[in-house]
Amino acid sequence: MRTVTDSDRVEQQKLREEFPDWSIIITDRDRWWATRGPLPRDQAGEVADLEDDTADGLRIKLQAVTQ
Repeated sequence: MRTVTDSDRVEQQKLREEFPDWSIIITDRDRWWATRGPLPRDQAGEVADLEDDTADGLRIKLQAVTQ
């Protein structure tokens, strides 16, 4: 288990600002998550959860599903 650092929190805030419709979570197992939902019925087939090992990796995945 690791401790979430101040720089992690800064990156988390940047992601929240870039993707305001998503909740950004950092786990103590060093995983980055983005979730949204519940989605309306007309968006039910869209991506609602993403995860990655890094903030940058999560950002790339978020950009891919929001463009």
